[in-house]
Amino acid sequence: MTVSTPLLKTWLITGASSGIGLNATKQLLQDGHKVIALVRSPQKLQAFTDQYPTTLNILKLDLTQTEKIAPSVERAFQHAGRIDVLLNAAGYALVGAAEELNENAISTQITTNLLAPIYLTKAALPYFREQKTGHILHISSEGGQITYPSASIYHASKWGAEGFFEALAKEVQNLGIKVTLIEPGRIKTEFDNNAVITEPQLDDYRKTTVGTYFRLLAMGRFPMIGDPAKVAQMIIKVSTVTNPPLRLILGSDSYKNIIRETENRLQAAKEQQKTAKSTDIKFIDEN
Repeated sequence: MTVSTPLLKTWLITGASSGIGLNATKQLLQDGHKVIALVRSPQKLQAFTDQYPTTLNILKLDLTQTEKIAPSVERAFQHAGRIDVLLNAAGYALVGAAEELNENAISTQITTNLLAPIYLTKAALPYFREQKTGHILHISSEGGQITYPSASIYHASKWGAEGFFEALAKEVQNLGIKVTLIEPGRIKTEFDNNAVITEPQLDDYRKTTVGTYFRLLAMGRFPMIGDPAKVAQMIIKVSTVTNPPLRLILGSDSYKNIIRETENRLQAAKEQQKTAKSTDIKFIDEN
C-alpha cells in the first residue's frame, strides 16, 4: 500500500466505546486527530472527554433508533465543519439456530449491523460529495466472506454489508470518496461477551452442526488471536493510503478461512460451467 503524507483528520466513529472502535479512538486522540463518537452510553468515554476536551466530541445515539441517525450525522458535520473519515465500528453477534431465534432479536441484529451503517453512510455522503473527499471504513468480518452454523443472522448482516459497500465503492469512485471493508478474524475484545446467545433447545439442533459449534466454542476451539490495538493501527494506516484496498483482511485466521472458502466457492462455480451455459437462449453443446 502506498501511504500518503499523514495529516491530522477528523473521524466520525460508531461503537467508539468498546472493541475496535475504542482502540481506534484511543490511538487517534493520542496522535492528535479529532474524533466525534456516536455512542449509546457516553459515560463510557467520560475519562477521554476530560483528557481530550478539544479533540473529542461525544454524541449519544442508539443505532436501533434509525430515525435519529441522519440528524446525528448532520450535527456531527455542523460541529466539525468537515469530517474526513467515517468508521462504522458498532456491531455485535446474534448466535443460535435460525429456527430458534425470535423475530425481535433478528430485527435488532439486522438493524444494528446492516441498516444503521447504511443509513449512517447515506447521511454522510452529501457532505463527502461536497468536500470531494472522504473515506468510509466499515468493520465487516471474516464472517462477511465465510459462514458458521449458529450465526446465520449475523452472517446475513455482514454479507449484506459487503454487498452494499462493494456496490457503493463503484458508485462513488469518481467523486473522491473511498470505501474500505475491514475483515478481521477473532480479536481479543469483549465481542463474545456482548453476543446475544440462544443455545439449542431442540434435540434436533443439539445433534447437528449447531450443537457441535457450541461444544467447540465451549472448548475454546475458536481462540481470539487478534490484537485489537494492532487491528486499530492498521485501520488508521489504511486511511492514509492513496489508493486503499476495497477489502482489508486482518488476522491470520481470517486470511486462512477466507482463502479456503473462496477457493472452494470458485471450484464449485467452475464445475457448473456447462449447466450455466445450457440455459442460454443460443446454447451450443461444445461436446
